[in-house]
Amino acid sequence: MRASALIRAEVRHGRSVVTRLRGQVPLAPREVAVPGPIPEVVLVGGAAGPIGGDDLAVRVEVGPGAGLRIRTAAAAVVLIGDGTPARQRVDLVIAAGGVLDWSPEPVVVAARAAFHTVVHAELAEGARLFARETLILGRAGEPCGDVLSRWDAVVAGRPVLRQQSGYGPAAPPGWRGPAGTAGGTVVAARLTLPAPAEPASSAPGRAVCALAGGGRLITVTAADAPAAHAALAAATRADQISSATSSDPAVPRSSTLPTPAGAAVR
Repeated sequence: MRASALIRAEVRHGRSVVTRLRGQVPLAPREVAVPGPIPEVVLVGGAAGPIGGDDLAVRVEVGPGAGLRIRTAAAAVVLIGDGTPARQRVDLVIAAGGVLDWSPEPVVVAARAAFHTVVHAELAEGARLFARETLILGRAGEPCGDVLSRWDAVVAGRPVLRQQSGYGPAAPPGWRGPAGTAGGTVVAARLTLPAPAEPASSAPGRAVCALAGGGRLITVTAADAPAAHAALAAATRADQISSATSSDPAVPRSSTLPTPAGAAVR
């Protein structure tokens, strides 16, 4: 199955609004009503999977000064399908002054399945991005399938992040070792561009990487998704658009960031 989705937000009459919302099964974007100045879109899975052989593409565009938050309605489970990898590419394009929070629910990679995912972000000068990825390596009581995860980020035409990670039987030896998941079955990452002023430090189960371009990537490993998200939240209390748009219960209500230029209460 091949499917794509396109979501765009712009400032119209002094407020951030969703101006494009298009998708194909299983990528069905829906705007939801939320308090605050940032519109929110939920990607609803219109079919099981993704399964082996699927090729999915999501493109998100945030116009100058606009704000947008995107999440998914539920976790996804990658299944074996035709035996080839399920592929997903996410392109995040943010204009000057724009703000995007990309916070999908976890992806579970079942035994013998294969999942290749790419998140490619392009930010203009003055744009902001908060992006999260959570990978669950196998369903309960079963081994992990094969995962290849890539992050690319470009700010004002300059590459600031090129990272690729592999997990599962096809990954290089040692992926479960101390330099890999350290035995954890969940890997969660949070990319913030630019990095907030508040410092964050590495700890057992948590790696903090300061990017040369001024961003920050935090990766945690844990035994389950709630523990992974709590660990991310503890290290990223400033990495939120606003408490009004966050669905993560571990995010403190005092978390604040300036409203994007031109945005107003809906």
